[in-house]
Amino acid sequence: MLIAVERHGPVRAVPVENEKVATLQPIIDRTIDKKAHLMSDSHRSYIHIGQQFLNHSHVNHSLREYSRGNVHCNTAESFSSLFERARMGVFHYFSGKHLSRYLNEFSFRWEHRVPVEKTTKSGKKKIKMKPIPVMDMLFLLIMRCSGVHLRRTKQWGIQDIAFC
Repeated sequence: MLIAVERHGPVRAVPVENEKVATLQPIIDRTIDKKAHLMSDSHRSYIHIGQQFLNHSHVNHSLREYSRGNVHCNTAESFSSLFERARMGVFHYFSGKHLSRYLNEFSFRWEHRVPVEKTTKSGKKKIKMKPIPVMDMLFLLIMRCSGVHLRRTKQWGIQDIAFC
């Protein structure tokens, strides 16, 4: 899965077959502005793709480098962690056929959180992200799904039908 997330902003998560440049390049071209400061790990596909951006910084996990100043990919890893915890705790299995649907659901959840300021035991102020209240979430979900319809095919598969 390819995760592109803006710090304190939206996330785009897409299932990918492999991590080759030919597979990732079209997705990245559609998702990320070339003027952006791309931050990634040191995977060679990202190094190659990063040359096309105005700025590209990367961390080398194999050398136990997880952040260098403002350069890190912890935001994307945080989204990945949220997704993995849901797989282990609630869903147990994500089929490849419907992986994009699961990713869309968790992208929706990620983008509809609110910052809450907490004070740690040592007295430091820390911002934690909390889900919005359930009723607000349902309202947003219903508004987002307006005009979307799912139907079963003759073979009992799922067919998307969007209408205006």
